[in-house]
Amino acid sequence: MDNRCPNCGGPIENGKCAYCGASVAQPTPTYAPAPEPNYSQAYAQPQPVVVNNYPSQQSTKSKTTALLLAIFLGYFGIHRFYVGKVGTGIIWLLTWGVFGIGWIVDIIMIATGSFNDNHGLSLR
Repeated sequence: MDNRCPNCGGPIENGKCAYCGASVAQPTPTYAPAPEPNYSQAYAQPQPVVVNNYPSQQSTKSKTTALLLAIFLGYFGIHRFYVGKVGTGIIWLLTWGVFGIGWIVDIIMIATGSFNDNHGLSLR
């Protein structure tokens, strides 16, 4: 914001130049207030998968495919990438299935039906 008179360059006090007395309209500051944060988006729950216009309580991922991937490529965490658990898939990849223990646990969990996809839905 310029506090000088456009005519003589003198200081402006109360909308008038202190030296030449010229009336100077001071621009009003324009700003947009910061938008309010929408906390509901940060804590949104995953929505169920909709199949044929009906919400499904099952994942679109196959239990059989996940089990086969876990048995043959479980050390690399490929089954976790398949169901959308990318973070733990990377951990499995770097630690050889968390030293083989996590690999065996995942095979048992998939076989018994207690393994879920990244949205918490059971595999079909």
